[in-house]
Amino acid sequence: FAVSFLPQFVPQGAPVLPTLVAFSVIWAVVDLVWYLPLVWLAGRVRSALQRPSIRRRMEQVSGAVLICLGLRLAVEP
Repeated sequence: FAVSFLPQFVPQGAPVLPTLVAFSVIWAVVDLVWYLPLVWLAGRVRSALQRPSIRRRMEQVSGAVLICLGLRLAVEP
């Protein structure tokens, strides 16, 4: 789905297929550079995030955020 947005960025007169392949490769490399450290960090903090006290606190915070978003939606005109 996301790759379907790439054709609009092909310059006028440029070969379409090679340009789209290059854009796709660039996109994959950028995603790899972004997600590899993120996954590594998640693996490092996994044991801390699985502790019951931290898990309970994360659930409380996310519940409060959802309630606040719901209240904000309820009071909008």
